Amino acid sequence: MEVLVKKGGIIEIPNSVMAELGIYDGKKLFLNVIDGKILINPGKNIAERLAGSIALDDVDLIDGIVESEDWL
Repeated sequence: MEVLVKKGGIIEIPNSVMAELGIYDGKKLFLNVIDGKILINPGKNIAERLAGSIALDDVDLIDGIVESEDWL
């Protein structure tokens, strides 16, 4: 898929690609350069990162805990 690099290095991602990958306005992306190629991956929110690092795998429960601030 061909895209245009705009002034300031801005690359517009087509809506179909954004929908397929769950990317939305304000979503963080991680950009890497590997062997001269650009690799872009969607970032994970804190609940998704925690779910992969502890035995608890209920992302909605983790979100609730994080948002409640009771764990601080």
